[in-house]
Amino acid sequence: MSVSLRAITKANFQECIGLKVRDDQKFVASNVYSLAQSRIWPGLIPLAVYHDETMVGFVMYKLDHEKKELDLCRLMVDQRHQHQGYGRGALEALSDIAMREPGIERIVLSTKPDNAYGIKVYERFGFRDTGVLEDGEEVFVLDVTKRSSDETRDETTR
Repeated sequence: MSVSLRAITKANFQECIGLKVRDDQKFVASNVYSLAQSRIWPGLIPLAVYHDETMVGFVMYKLDHEKKELDLCRLMVDQRHQHQGYGRGALEALSDIAMREPGIERIVLSTKPDNAYGIKVYERFGFRDTGVLEDGEEVFVLDVTKRSSDETRDETTR
């Protein structure tokens, strides 16, 4: 499966803000809100998730070199494209970014405890629950130094 992360531009802005989660997933901030945040808070990097030439989702992250982490602030897959592996593909792409970035050792994210499907995806990918509850969200961490290229290669050949 070919999943890539691409910049949000004038050409794909409308498509990006048109992506929606299911009604039972309203704990995910809208893409328009996330894009606005990225203009206000320095360091937030919003990207579209593509499968080939089709936009299927959105991610936003920031690099914190002091804490040695990539902070995954948003991950959403459009309701029409869920359960097809695109969330995992986006996590693989973010993991690649983290591994290429000097000094980054882990990916950190937080999610509402009722995001059962998202938590399942994160745990299957290798994230572990830290037991920390921050602003009502469970914090998960993935040590990117433990995700070797052999492990990634094995997963993509399955």
